[in-house]
Amino acid sequence: MIKTNRSLERGLLLLDILTRRGPNSLATLARHAELPKATAYRLLLTLVEQGWIYRRHNDGRYVPTLPSPMAAAQPALGAAVARLALPHLVALSEATGLAADLTWVIEDGVLEVIESTRQPGAGHVDPKVAGFRPSLAFSAPGRALLAASSDDVAARHLQHLMRTDSPAERHALTSGQLASEILATRQRGYGVRARGYWPDSSDYGAEPMDIAVALAIKGHALGCLSLVWPSAEHTASEMAGRHLVDMRGSARKIASSVAKLELPSLKLA
Repeated sequence: MIKTNRSLERGLLLLDILTRRGPNSLATLARHAELPKATAYRLLLTLVEQGWIYRRHNDGRYVPTLPSPMAAAQPALGAAVARLALPHLVALSEATGLAADLTWVIEDGVLEVIESTRQPGAGHVDPKVAGFRPSLAFSAPGRALLAASSDDVAARHLQHLMRTDSPAERHALTSGQLASEILATRQRGYGVRARGYWPDSSDYGAEPMDIAVALAIKGHALGCLSLVWPSAEHTASEMAGRHLVDMRGSARKIASSVAKLELPSLKLA
């Protein structure tokens, strides 16, 4: 009888667990696979190097980068985008001294933080944001995305917003407040977080402020790049004056890299 490759079987098992359960830590994956952490780490490292999975910079969790019949395509594409974008995020943070977040459209009306250079520290904003889904109405990337989207795509995003369980978000839309903010975002060239928007599920420590620009992939807004800092330290206009040019340059570099992806799940309409 021909023996099977045990290492390959274990690697596929880890990939299957990631596909079924979503982003996970080394400890959790090792436990579910019933493997020593050292063995699981070596297998995961191989999968990372071969491009099957991605280890997020922000929280160290592993994410599958290739879609499968058991996993939605857009989250896998988001992980592939994060891997391409990380060098540009790190470079932007080094140039500005600020944390950089990358958000991606998971589905109509849903943005998700897929990578970030936030770091823990006294007086810093919440360092662990990967996987968080910011408000389209009140977050800087949500507003930047809507402002950069065509009318029909923006309408699809806003239809989702009307189905949320947030009265504040629905009021922002029906009252015309969001429409005014989208117009202001287009005029200034970047999105700004609404004052007081500080979700308990995401942010703790210092109250955050951020500005965001959209990522235009082949003419379509599919994500956003943000710079984040404690709100008490600087105003949005001050940070835009200092760093907007660098942000736009980084956004163009990320968009150029992502445009080369040849995945059928890349939605451009």
